Amino acid sequence: MEIAVTGPSDDDELATLVQRVRGGNSSAFEELARRVRDRVRRWARRVVDEDDAEDVAQIVLVRMHERLAEFEGRSRFGSWLYRMTRNVALERRRLETRRSALLARELASADEIAQEPIEGEAADSARVRGLVATYFDALSPRQREVFELVELRGVPTSEVAGQLGIEASTVRVLLLRARRTIRARILAQHPDLLEDFRS
Repeated sequence: MEIAVTGPSDDDELATLVQRVRGGNSSAFEELARRVRDRVRRWARRVVDEDDAEDVAQIVLVRMHERLAEFEGRSRFGSWLYRMTRNVALERRRLETRRSALLARELASADEIAQEPIEGEAADSARVRGLVATYFDALSPRQREVFELVELRGVPTSEVAGQLGIEASTVRVLLLRARRTIRARILAQHPDLLEDFRS
């Protein structure tokens, strides 16, 4: 679905900035990126969630810089940028769908293991693992991704940051939010596990 992406005067200004960038003016690219970043994020949010929209915006700005030479001016710059944003956001959504399906299979296997009869402390631990799998869907896609890598696969936060192309501090914030969400769900329905599910 095509939408009105810019007004005529705005598009003229953007086209002027594009010409300056193509002429080698690096400060013009910074201005162009600043001018379009918010709209790219808004377009991305039509396809992906808030967390992924920021990542999509970053990817689009990098691609815009790499591909500006390909923009021939036969269409409005805003339309060209919108198509690029939509393509990147759809790629992101397809990737997230594949990851979610893979993770769901892994969690189902973990849940089956957790259902096996175990005694004592190991039983409580298995029960918590099973509950974590149950409440995993309450997380945002990006929180699930971070939680899976750090908590389920044991990948260090610095490596997760590198893999996902985000700051390590963002990984820690997403992980904290994921843990809080899961803990709150578990403790609301299973208060007896309070001592066993501290973070």
